[in-house]
Amino acid sequence: MFVLIAVGISTGLLAAVVLAPVSFLAALIIAPLVSSAAAILACFVIAWRNTAETGTRLQLDAQTDAMVFALRDVAQKATAVSPAPRVGSSRRSAVKAG
Repeated sequence: MFVLIAVGISTGLLAAVVLAPVSFLAALIIAPLVSSAAAILACFVIAWRNTAETGTRLQLDAQTDAMVFALRDVAQKATAVSPAPRVGSSRRSAVKAG
């Protein structure tokens, strides 16, 4: 996130500095657009880099299967424990009976 903020601010300032001698109004209009475009490009670069590091589709499928197995194991252990009784408190029972 900090990288995206740094990219956005730096490219916006750079665009403003480059365009300010030509036209101050153009610098005010174009700088935020350039900043946003650079931040979006940085998002794509970061996403591409992260997908390249995670591995192939088969590795991702194996990781997903392992996570599903672990979650099912936890769910199975949770059902082994008896749940709390579904009876109301004695105070509620007394109010309903009375």
